Amino acid sequence: MQNNSLTHKTYLSIMIPFMLSTVTQPLLGAADIAVVGRLGDEKYIAGISIGTLIFNTIYWIFGFLRVSTTGFSAQSIKNSNIQKTSDTFFRPLFIAVFISIIFIIFQNTIFNFSIKLIAPDIEIKKAASEYFFILIWGAPFVLVNYVILGWLMGQGNVKGSLTMQISSNLLNIILDVTLVVIFKQKIAGVAYATLISQIVSALIGLYYLLPYGYIKNLCLKNIFRKKELISIMCVNKDLILRTVCLVVHNNLFTAASSSLGVTVLSANAVLFQVLSVISYLLDGIANTSSVFAGRAAGEKNNILMKNTWKKTFQWGLIMAGILTIIYLILYPRIIGIFTDITTVVYTAERYAYWIALYPILAFIGLTFYGIFTGSSVTAPILYSTAGALGGFLLSWKYVIPVLNNDGIWISLLLFYFLRSIVLIPFLKKTLN
Repeated sequence: MQNNSLTHKTYLSIMIPFMLSTVTQPLLGAADIAVVGRLGDEKYIAGISIGTLIFNTIYWIFGFLRVSTTGFSAQSIKNSNIQKTSDTFFRPLFIAVFISIIFIIFQNTIFNFSIKLIAPDIEIKKAASEYFFILIWGAPFVLVNYVILGWLMGQGNVKGSLTMQISSNLLNIILDVTLVVIFKQKIAGVAYATLISQIVSALIGLYYLLPYGYIKNLCLKNIFRKKELISIMCVNKDLILRTVCLVVHNNLFTAASSSLGVTVLSANAVLFQVLSVISYLLDGIANTSSVFAGRAAGEKNNILMKNTWKKTFQWGLIMAGILTIIYLILYPRIIGIFTDITTVVYTAERYAYWIALYPILAFIGLTFYGIFTGSSVTAPILYSTAGALGGFLLSWKYVIPVLNNDGIWISLLLFYFLRSIVLIPFLKKTLN
């Protein structure tokens, strides 16, 4: 790739592997739901969905560890100072370890507070509790994985990021089937399958980091410099607040679903897994845009930045169209993969058409945020998400009480549409 050019071939060479890599993440939750969805009891699906929601909540808040690390990593490629690059890597890694220890110490508080907000019935709470208190021990591996994966993506290490995610997630699916279907471990089997996979993913990531030689330049004094840590938190402050908005949105979505009964909660959990797969496929495009935007920012190359905008929009639109067509053709079979419980299948199919609107309405917000994170221009991401949350809250208050579950899905789509629309005017801020 020349300094100012960005061909479709170059973009796709990063985009396709990143899409394959990122989509394996929601397949973990999808595999969990699919396995327990065949145990013949709706409470297992509901329990897993609530447990997953709690972990998504606590992990998404610190998702900046992956997102911002990708940007810092991409910007460091032109830096010949190995000590500075090493310090840049280790700072978020130590933050990840510290945060995960806090999670483990306060695990009871986190669970009890979450359950109080969602207020499920006693049987669903019991299922969610069993899942949560096993999987909370994976917190150090999940957050460390965020940093490692973000760094490998920023370096354009396609092989490492792909192997790290695909291998561990395939292992998770195999363990799901082995522990739940063969050994009849039910909720515990699902939780242990995911925990083991998280550990394996961290080990694979560390293996791919060794050739970079950062450990030889580990300097705690440099890592904990106050000025540098404050700089990281200033960049990540917007991403943290943005994630809080996402967490509020997702918790209200689940709470509203729960208020309509276990069948609607289970059906929405199935549909939300489908939505998550679509989101993560588009997130692969965001990761691609983050890499090229990071390089453009590091080189102060506005032509490359604008080419990144163009390719991100083109391939985001193409993939949104493809995903919509595939979904419309296959959605009955897709729902059938997750569960064979008649009431859940019927309810999911009743509301499945809302998902068909999601890719087109959401793709700009889901892909273009990578341009901002790669450029370390994060305030617009917060503004767009906060504005979208405001629209969602209005819809949540006035539309859901009237339209019930249709209102829930309308509110969700409004949220993602507003994220896209509000983000566009801020693109010029990524230019030097």
